[in-house]
Amino acid sequence: MKLNSDIIYFHLSKQHSVLYIPGEGQNPELGRPLYYTGASGQSGHLLLLGSGSPPPLPETFLCFSDNPPQPSGGASLFVLPESENPDVIYNKLQQLYDFYDEWENTCLQIVEKFQDFRNLIRYTYQCFRIPVCLLDNQFNIIASEHEPDTPYALFSDEGQINLDTVNDIISNPHFRNLETARGIFEFDYDKNYLLYNFRSGGKYCGRLVMAAEDANCRGRRSPILEKLAECIEMLLQRFGSFQFTSSVQTYLHSFLSDSLSGKVPHLRDISRLGQNTGWAEEHSYLMVLFLPEHRLKRDLYPPYLISQVEERWRGACAVEHQGNVALLLNLTLYGADKLSEFYQSLAYLVRDGLMVAGCSRVFTGLREISVYFRQAVYALEFGKKKDSTRWYFRFNDYGLEYLLSYGTGIFKPEQVCHPALLTLREHDQQRQTSYYATLLMYFEQQFNMSKAAEKLYIHRSTFINRMERILELTHLNLADYDTRLYLELSFRLLREPDVSFQFYV
Repeated sequence: MKLNSDIIYFHLSKQHSVLYIPGEGQNPELGRPLYYTGASGQSGHLLLLGSGSPPPLPETFLCFSDNPPQPSGGASLFVLPESENPDVIYNKLQQLYDFYDEWENTCLQIVEKFQDFRNLIRYTYQCFRIPVCLLDNQFNIIASEHEPDTPYALFSDEGQINLDTVNDIISNPHFRNLETARGIFEFDYDKNYLLYNFRSGGKYCGRLVMAAEDANCRGRRSPILEKLAECIEMLLQRFGSFQFTSSVQTYLHSFLSDSLSGKVPHLRDISRLGQNTGWAEEHSYLMVLFLPEHRLKRDLYPPYLISQVEERWRGACAVEHQGNVALLLNLTLYGADKLSEFYQSLAYLVRDGLMVAGCSRVFTGLREISVYFRQAVYALEFGKKKDSTRWYFRFNDYGLEYLLSYGTGIFKPEQVCHPALLTLREHDQQRQTSYYATLLMYFEQQFNMSKAAEKLYIHRSTFINRMERILELTHLNLADYDTRLYLELSFRLLREPDVSFQFYV
């Protein structure tokens, strides 16, 4: 982040005797300090001089002299005593730039993680201790930070500016002009304020207010207000209004965004998520990726779609990821028995919204969200090729295509094998049955029931009963060649069962 001369002077003057001689009409934004060498590429930076007078260039220099030289050629000049150590000053200035860069980067991360306006206001106040407030067009306080018992009347903790202040502002003959003002402007009420207006759909929708003790504050606080306003503008574009989400949803947005970016959450992060949101490791989840038609403006549809899906389905958390919308559905909260109902509702949504969607298989645990997001991506890849008339595609329907194209790829065997085998394994564990072993033996004996029964040391009628129950549980169509091929490959992938898995004969 570039800093202007007022900011640099303010911070230097806290610890040093410094003189600032501005060039004519100059308060430029300056890049990080450099030792002046006269080389090209140094323009626009704060340039540290050794001894001697500054060259006649329209740049900003910092020199060390007890007799301040006279700048020429439009140069601006910071002057410190000769007793100051240039290297110490250089390092302090670098730390100052680091501080502002860290603030700017954190604000951008807050935006990227879909955290709300309050996080931006709170963090800015923590860094600079400047009273700041965000209002909507009805004088509701969206976010406000200030010291207790502040003299700034506008900063109220009651969720709205106090009524007397609102009446005074409305009765001001220049009130309407405040709503049409562009950029940063000043307003003098009981104290001095810097203001910035926000618009949505061409209409005034809110205002950012920052305290300024006196007129001298404007130069060093305007860049902070401007950068903060840029971040609020980005959130406003994403959310569509100043109606921020709940703290629970904010926490979920941040967790999901981090997971999709490849960050594997630590167990303590998952524990903290459960404490703050009720979303647990043992819950069942489904990942959905929405893909709009290319004629739609991608920068406009994510904020709208996110609000739509989160209102539509209980237990839904959606974020923008790489220009599209990714949805994590907590099936435990939504209702695991209502999965078919969800798919029906999903079909209506994507059809009406001119989109398609890819769905992962149902999974448990939160440490591999990015893996199941890839399942949704592959579901779209294969679904659009094989079933272009569908509105949504499930990875379970294209597991064979994935295996034939990529092998196991990034997935564990359990994540890419035929889901029917996982159903049988789970049933065997819970009910102490042997359906998995029965179906495996059926395949190994080349679909000969008599030989399979003999190998399992059971009567043929018992084997037939087991097969009927297997088909009832899994809805497999063993007459379909692709199904048999997928099962055969899956058996080979699962040849080494989990240590917790046992065969019951």
